[in-house]
Amino acid sequence: MKRFPLVALLVALGALLTPMLAQNRTVASRVGFVDADALVQAHPDYKKVQDLQAQARKDLNPLEEKIKPLEAKIRSGQATAKERQDYEALVKTYQDTVKKWQERQNPVLKPILEDVDKAIAKVAKAQGFSVVMSRQVAAQSGLVVYADDDTDLTEAVKKELKR
Repeated sequence: MKRFPLVALLVALGALLTPMLAQNRTVASRVGFVDADALVQAHPDYKKVQDLQAQARKDLNPLEEKIKPLEAKIRSGQATAKERQDYEALVKTYQDTVKKWQERQNPVLKPILEDVDKAIAKVAKAQGFSVVMSRQVAAQSGLVVYADDDTDLTEAVKKELKR
């Protein structure tokens, strides 16, 4: 009968001490930043994405040139029913064309993004960073208002991508 209170006391003591022990082990965390857009553009295969974007522009520009005057007429209230119908058809064609080009671009962009992610992870580990954030996202969200230049891993990751 005396064992039960002793065991209960040891379990309670262990439960109380465990968080204290965990708090005493401080592990330094370093947060780094990268310019994600610059890294994607620095990838050796990014030229393929640019080529696709140029082809897409050739398809989209004529549609945009047809849409703009119709949109202006609609906004001014001077468009006929036929012009509104033409506008809606052109906008649908434009959206379908954008979707088509995005579907063609995604398979080319995916391995680039994967390579960039791997390079970021490799550089971060090598330099002792436990978290790496996009500089643009951190700045736009207000999450980070200041970061020392030593935390920018962009150039190191660019070098890693070229290997």
